Amino acid sequence: MNLSRRSLLLAFGASLFASAARKSLGTPGLEIYSLRRELAKDIPGTLALVRQFGFEDVEVPSFYGLTAGEFRRQLDKARLRCSAMVAKHEQLSQELKGVISDARVLDATYVIYPWIPHQNDFTEDDCRRAAADMNRWGVALKQAGLEFCYHPHGYEFRPSREGTLFDLLAAQTDPAHVYFQADVFWIAWPGQDPVKLLRRYPRRFRLMHLKDIRKGTKLGDLSGHAPEETSVAVGSGILDFPAILREAQNIGVKRYYIEDEAPDAVSNIPISLKNLGSLGFQTKQSN
Repeated sequence: MNLSRRSLLLAFGASLFASAARKSLGTPGLEIYSLRRELAKDIPGTLALVRQFGFEDVEVPSFYGLTAGEFRRQLDKARLRCSAMVAKHEQLSQELKGVISDARVLDATYVIYPWIPHQNDFTEDDCRRAAADMNRWGVALKQAGLEFCYHPHGYEFRPSREGTLFDLLAAQTDPAHVYFQADVFWIAWPGQDPVKLLRRYPRRFRLMHLKDIRKGTKLGDLSGHAPEETSVAVGSGILDFPAILREAQNIGVKRYYIEDEAPDAVSNIPISLKNLGSLGFQTKQSN
């Protein structure tokens, strides 16, 4: 085989490999909390906008005054499906059967726990109590055919004997019933490296929020809170998304959702989609 032909075959093979890698990322969903202001005013119009952006899959943080059945009908009208639903501490601890019922109505696969109640700084006692809660909820949700994921918000990365309190939480929760959702903004905000965290827990992260941090922002905040304007379109901030997505693929993250907490999220979301399209996601505009 001559060199030029061999080079062509190698290039063709590399092209096929790159194409396969791109397809394996699939299509991103949208955490519709990104459009919370718009949803509070106009649910049908906002969901129609989500579909016009090209999304087919959403994560639902709230029903915005509707029942689960009513919200499902609105999703159906907009030709959207819900793969993940957020359930707060009070719902999980007091109305777990209702959470399961709502998730089934929406046909969701994942139930996301977004925040551990705590006073002032998050403590080891808070962490251990939360782990016991998560183990109990995770078993019940698994028995109902659902998957339970905890979404860290940054305060869990306070130092502890295990490394951080997140490390303690991971050690105290059952990996067969408790998974995590990696919001890369909230991992980096307290000063952690998202790639290293994914690599440390390769079988725990099922889901990922795609969200970027404004350039020039100082990291290291352990409060779990951030100004909305520090959230920017994916690919326009400081996070290394090529590296993050490579590691996410390596560990088998199942679903990705864009989340944009900025006041101008409507403008940011198309930019995020465009940038993610260049990183291996399939993005498209609705007819």
